[in-house]
Amino acid sequence: MTSARRAACMTLLRTPLHDLHRTLGARLVPFAGYEMPVMYTSIVDEHMAVRRAVGLFDVSHMSNLWFRGDPARLARAVVADAASIKVGGSKYTMALRDDGTILDDLYLFRYPEGFHVVPNAGMNEALREHVERHSGQPVQDVTRETFILALQGPKAAAALAPLSEFPVADLKPFRCTRARVAGVDLLLTRTGYTGEDGFELMGPAPAAQRLFEALLAAGREHGILPCGLGARDTLRLEKGFCLAGHEFEGGRTPLEAQLSKFVHWEHEFAGRKALEAQRQRDDYERLVGLVAEQGIPRQGSEIREPGGRRVGVVTSGTLSPILKKGIALGYVAPSHRNVDARLEIVTRGQAAQAKVVPLPFV
Repeated sequence: MTSARRAACMTLLRTPLHDLHRTLGARLVPFAGYEMPVMYTSIVDEHMAVRRAVGLFDVSHMSNLWFRGDPARLARAVVADAASIKVGGSKYTMALRDDGTILDDLYLFRYPEGFHVVPNAGMNEALREHVERHSGQPVQDVTRETFILALQGPKAAAALAPLSEFPVADLKPFRCTRARVAGVDLLLTRTGYTGEDGFELMGPAPAAQRLFEALLAAGREHGILPCGLGARDTLRLEKGFCLAGHEFEGGRTPLEAQLSKFVHWEHEFAGRKALEAQRQRDDYERLVGLVAEQGIPRQGSEIREPGGRRVGVVTSGTLSPILKKGIALGYVAPSHRNVDARLEIVTRGQAAQAKVVPLPFV
């Protein structure tokens, strides 16, 4: 590591598992203000482990907040009607700026004592301020005190069950509970960001390494691999999931990002007036999935009519380990968003033919 890179890394935050990542041979990179593992072996190996068996991710860089006030007040800050979430339930939702653009996307998990709110990495302060301003009630930030592990893949339940005092098979998708796993009292949810079955485990930072090592040991017979952010990105992209720093960059709304199904129009929320006006106009760019005939699309690549004018931009692109083709998410003009529309993606000066396809890719 060069002296310049070493100095840069010294300013980055670290999760409770930083030393263990080094021991396991992870390649560490800066991400959202943290030094995080991008991979341990290879992105493709880790990707395929999650699709076929089970992978374990450290996602402790994600933000952690608690809201213990009136659910109806919380609903003013997000597009979901928080009051409709029952104890043990969860919702994926978004917080909007006054102009209707997405400040961040997040999960709400409801427990008897309140809502565990999980925004993106580095968004803890912005979301705390947003929720407090629109709800008029306090929010507790426990980001630096909390770990989050994601156990993902078709064999995730089999790997987790021997360690859990709670019957994990009984926890339905998108539900949450308190559980004791490998002697650690934690929050357990059946959620994830890979499109596979899986669980997310959230608990006190000092217990992170003990739990991570226990899960690796329990999952060994099922083919578990520790996985980095590289595989997390290719996995989410194959499923067409948005990533905050990509699909929301530059100020995008839920309507543009094709997330309107998560907007509960029956209640008042920050940004609702502007979003309603956009819905009435129906003249906005929309996010679509694209498969390239050759090459690998990258963020910022131009989308254009074949041999013609620019009609959009790629927000995320990669080589799909499953499809063995370049795939991308990107915003295009309304006239070019229909499935099977033929377009071009220009990456590093090279134009490749591409087609609009339904999501998810896999």
